[in-house]
Amino acid sequence: MTKLVVKDDCFDFQETIETPATEIIEEIVYMDENLIKNKDLIRVDINIVQFPIFSKNTQKKVNQIVKYYFNKNRDTYITVTPAAGDYIPGEAEEKIFIALMQLMKEKGMPKKFIISSNELKDKLKLNTNRYAEIVKKSLIRLSRTNYNFKNTMYSSEYKGTIKEEISTPILTLKILTLSLKENKKYRLSYKDKRIKELYEIDISDHFYNNVIQKGYLVYNSSILLEISTSTARTIYMLIEKLRFNNLYLKIDTMFLIKRIPLKYDKKLLSRTIKVLEHAFDELKKKELIQDFKFLKDKTWEKSEIEIFLKESSAEEKQQRFFEDRNDFRKLLTVSTISETEHDMIEMMEVIQKENVEKALPKTIEKSVTITDELIDKILGLMPSKARTLKTMPKTIKDAIIQYGYSKVEAVAIYMKKNKVDKVRAYFIKALENNWTEDETIELEKPASNIKKVSEIDSSKEEIKNYVKELEYFNSLSTEEKEKLEEKVYKAYIEECGQETKIQKLAFNAAKNRLIAEYILKNNLVKNEVSKEREIDLSVIDDINYYTDYISKNVELYRNILNLSEERIKEIKIETLVELGTKIIAKTIILEEINASIAKKLK
Repeated sequence: MTKLVVKDDCFDFQETIETPATEIIEEIVYMDENLIKNKDLIRVDINIVQFPIFSKNTQKKVNQIVKYYFNKNRDTYITVTPAAGDYIPGEAEEKIFIALMQLMKEKGMPKKFIISSNELKDKLKLNTNRYAEIVKKSLIRLSRTNYNFKNTMYSSEYKGTIKEEISTPILTLKILTLSLKENKKYRLSYKDKRIKELYEIDISDHFYNNVIQKGYLVYNSSILLEISTSTARTIYMLIEKLRFNNLYLKIDTMFLIKRIPLKYDKKLLSRTIKVLEHAFDELKKKELIQDFKFLKDKTWEKSEIEIFLKESSAEEKQQRFFEDRNDFRKLLTVSTISETEHDMIEMMEVIQKENVEKALPKTIEKSVTITDELIDKILGLMPSKARTLKTMPKTIKDAIIQYGYSKVEAVAIYMKKNKVDKVRAYFIKALENNWTEDETIELEKPASNIKKVSEIDSSKEEIKNYVKELEYFNSLSTEEKEKLEEKVYKAYIEECGQETKIQKLAFNAAKNRLIAEYILKNNLVKNEVSKEREIDLSVIDDINYYTDYISKNVELYRNILNLSEERIKEIKIETLVELGTKIIAKTIILEEINASIAKKLK
């Protein structure tokens, strides 16, 4: 870690800031608190998780600027600059920020919101009469500290790291004095006469955009705030990011020391190791990890740390992600935006996403710094065979430019986990088909003789050609239908050559056609149907058809998975919320509905 200390005499200027009259617009959003499943879940911007935004140094100095370098060329760094006469943010500000994220969620995820020191006191469980002073000082410090990101800030908008230098605070602050006439209206919301001031918080654009879009990780705020030291808290947050969905993680000790960061002095390195041990011990006692082990190879500089997590950790992480996402959707649903406006906004977001993806290669190429270290890191995540292919470095570079680093990293991790053989071919195919769009979807290893979902044509015309066969099937008893469907499924899997989740989704998407073909092929229709009738295919375009389809498909799993009535309703609602726009626009396909339901049943 490199520190740049700037003394008072280095500054010889005065800055005057003129501000126009401020207009305050009140937006009160009423919502049923029962809609939020877990109020403790918060979204934390990815930059705050992986970079030293909050200092661990307990001996900070006034006017001390800290500059963190992340490569040998010294062109990838973060500079933290405090306000004149102040310190950079530390552990107190970190806890304040976590509490702010929780309050932001409770208020409906607005970019700008108003709070009192009492609200932060309750979240932080401060047992001191000086809480108002502590809160105010920390909020001012957060708002006046400037962060300079050079080749480091991750942007969900660009799906990668921004190359240009970005200068921004975490938030801006406005102090509202309630004794002033123009602020008396806030007394309606805050009746406690002891409250003298309110704080209007405005989360900076870069951080807020990441929290709203896919530039965040989900944590339980209560767990974070209960961790006693900032070092242990940072280690826990890094573990949750780096491990993906694995239950085992191995980290270089020096990487962890520098990334936290902790003081590095070769002569006193054993002291720093003890700080790490103490932090890991706390995480183990709180059952946030199962165990840890230092692997020392002659010197501590070459040592590694093994981290083991309990079996339930992967499921808990996914559960946090889904609960938060569902809460966020519900918050959107109950906001002051009308249903029609909400549908239009979602449709515009889809269009905007498609336009961004079309322009992605040019946009990303300008915004991402692709170094040899970055490519080497991706190669290290892939199966070892990837390093033997001379074309892989260029393939990885082109992929990052086109799809973004996060997507490339996710595919690489999955490939190694599942021991993919045809590395380059699979890598390209996975990116092209967007198999890693959602971190919870498990990818399947393709085989040359496996049918893809897209290859199964369940068009209206084909269904129309099997009227007799479908009528025969519908005339069977429930038990007979189940037996026949089981036979068709076995025959289908034998033809495919492999049984995977993709094949199950494909079968469900084209089940009627496959059953009809089986009936025709095996000549099961013994008696002619007395009166032929055509299937009314116009129902496919009817919204009621899809809602009924969702309902019936979810009900199938009631007894199999022992689902409660409440969970059944939740899955139906969640599926409709997720796919509602496409259903309204009549662009939905049954494969998407089946896939959506399957995810929610995990």
